[in-house]
Amino acid sequence: MRPPAPAIVAFAAAMLLLPAIAAAAEPAADSQVGFERQLLDAPGLASISYINILLLLVFAAVAFYVCNWTFLDARFVNTNQAAWGAIVLAGAVAGLAAAVAVPIFFIGLPLGIILFGGAAVAYALHRNGLVTPALRVLTAAHLARLRRRLMGRKAIEDGTGPASAANLEIVFMGLDDLPRRLAGGPPAQEHANREVERVLYDAVRRGASAVGVVIRPQKAEVRFRVGGEMVAGSDVDRPASDHFAATVKRLAGLDPNETRKPQQGRLRAVVAGHTMELRVKTAGTVRGEQIAVRIIDVQASQMKLDDIGLPQAHLDTLREALAVKPGLVIISGPKDSGLTTTLHACLRHFDRFNNNVMAFEPHVDLEVENVQHVVVNQEDGPVATAEVRSRIRMEPDIVAVDSLYVPEIAQILAETLKARSVLVSLRAADTSQAVERMAALFGSAQPLADRLQIVVNQRLVRLLCTGCREAYRPNPEFLRKANLGNRNVGLLYRPPTRLEAADGKVVVCPKCRNERYVGRTAIFEVMPVDAVAREMIGRGSSAADVRTYVRKLGMRNLQEEGLQLVIEGRTSIEEVLRAIKQAT
Repeated sequence: MRPPAPAIVAFAAAMLLLPAIAAAAEPAADSQVGFERQLLDAPGLASISYINILLLLVFAAVAFYVCNWTFLDARFVNTNQAAWGAIVLAGAVAGLAAAVAVPIFFIGLPLGIILFGGAAVAYALHRNGLVTPALRVLTAAHLARLRRRLMGRKAIEDGTGPASAANLEIVFMGLDDLPRRLAGGPPAQEHANREVERVLYDAVRRGASAVGVVIRPQKAEVRFRVGGEMVAGSDVDRPASDHFAATVKRLAGLDPNETRKPQQGRLRAVVAGHTMELRVKTAGTVRGEQIAVRIIDVQASQMKLDDIGLPQAHLDTLREALAVKPGLVIISGPKDSGLTTTLHACLRHFDRFNNNVMAFEPHVDLEVENVQHVVVNQEDGPVATAEVRSRIRMEPDIVAVDSLYVPEIAQILAETLKARSVLVSLRAADTSQAVERMAALFGSAQPLADRLQIVVNQRLVRLLCTGCREAYRPNPEFLRKANLGNRNVGLLYRPPTRLEAADGKVVVCPKCRNERYVGRTAIFEVMPVDAVAREMIGRGSSAADVRTYVRKLGMRNLQEEGLQLVIEGRTSIEEVLRAIKQAT
């Protein structure tokens, strides 16, 4: 049975205290005589008692809200929910008790506010250190957003115009958390402002990870990347398309007059309460200007190992491998298969306050709190190698390298493995190919024989829309070929084959808008490497032989992991096959 939420306990405590509050507010009749009785019966003093009760009720309501918010927010930021919930609850109870117990009400109430406010502010400071600046509370930017929300979303009384030109739930902000508004102008510019908001709002609503816009003489062609696939968006016609690129550039802090040289910029967008980070790139071509906007969900990007889709058995195996120090963990897969997300989730698993964690990446799109991110362009050759060597001399406890492919850097990591843990992501089709490529980069299999703990290979697959997926009974011959003949498989699911009703009209699914898939998850091929497997590597056995040995111990390959999702009705066979055949 789950323990009651701290907010419920706080509310119950406040309700239990109300009789005492009421008793304190009404003086006893037999003790009031003469002049004192007349004073207390005066209308002014009676109103003060009712005001006291009202203030205490307001205090109890605020305490209830903050305790409930703390309980939910602690889970979101992945901190100690029980401890912080108890601290804030204790502050609320102590504050209410002080407000009631102190004889002089206007001394007790401020004392209670200080006790409760101290606990609440302590939690706010703690959780602010765990999240990105856009998600921090009680900051100047947060208070300004609250003020704007109270005043209304559309009208901002600072002379800069409305927050949304298209009356959509979207607000643009710079990295300093200050709002960026679209400048007014001629009707064509106003139309372009609305189109920019519409395109970006539609992209976020459809779950797109990127937006591509090509400015043509007649119109601006819009494409979204949804679930790893490019789909058509709503194009922008003239004259709004003539101002579209300049509007996006101004939002991203770029030069709107530069149409030839490449430019890069960043901004944030709050869409229906969700904070998105937008990475804008622009470049000129012979046929027109091109814009690429990468969309990153700030909350969803803060994934931990529990959030990336690993089955519980694989999750336990990976955690055990990460706990071995010094040790080597290899994460592999093709391009755009979520390697950086998994690598960052592994880094979040470590205690980054007591360990010095350093990550070398070709570009830093997202940062992990308390991790030293170092941008290293491996194409720079000796310069990149010297940078990695100089940084490792600072003696980090844990070293991570994203997209490793340079042997010189790999050989530095081989030396590092003697005393430190190393995490590496690289391109490979499966776990055995990942072992072969890692050995080739090291120049020897000995570092693998000494320190390798686990190899992970992964793919991203799209999830079927539960609103329009189509059930069917699989062919027994297919079940036999997929080694599922001995399992009780009833119905499988696939994308809908027809999108028309009986009268021939197109039926639009309200959940996916006929895109058939909603969201993505990962399938993982996890190869744990025990002492016997490391001994085989040391003897010179091939990676395929090592994989065969681990398969005998119960390891499942990518196809089997994908078929499990198919049996659960989460994805289709065609999607699993597409993902597995993805080129590295």
